[in-house]
Amino acid sequence: MLRAVRCSAVAPLFFPLALLTLLLGGSPGVSQAQTNWDRYTPGTIAAIMQQHDSSIRADYDPKYPSFVISGDDFPTLARVTYRGDSRPLNPKNRDVMRRWSLTFLRDTSVVLDFHREYLFKEGTRLLWLPVQDSVAGYFARELHRGQPVTLYVIWAGAYYAGEGIIWTFLVNEFRADSSAR
Repeated sequence: MLRAVRCSAVAPLFFPLALLTLLLGGSPGVSQAQTNWDRYTPGTIAAIMQQHDSSIRADYDPKYPSFVISGDDFPTLARVTYRGDSRPLNPKNRDVMRRWSLTFLRDTSVVLDFHREYLFKEGTRLLWLPVQDSVAGYFARELHRGQPVTLYVIWAGAYYAGEGIIWTFLVNEFRADSSAR
């Protein structure tokens, strides 16, 4: 279930709808995502993007940028290649994370656990993904550039303002391919 939030008068209606979504079995949040690894199923980040791309673009109003918050976090085991590069967290990703965590966790402190995005490759697509600081701390010891890795990711939502969609997938854990070392 998607919730598009416009930076306009629609925003006050968003929070009651989000609460209703949560009460009806909405997203379990990052804390459960970290303690219930068996809910993650093999899949691709690209498949989630493809599933939602057209609806995000269709709901766009040129007067207002869209923050899309997902009512389903699509817990996914994504097989990717670690590229070894990182950068500070994109401010739009931070905004999506803040809105998602406020909606489903009623707390924005989860944003404090993410400061950097890391570059991964899935198929031919390069992806900058926010990684929890506690998880990223193991990258230097356990990963090397070009190594296959399985990421435990959830989809928080997206930002769209008429150009490319900024997708916000959060990396909660990883499993390195030990045979690639």
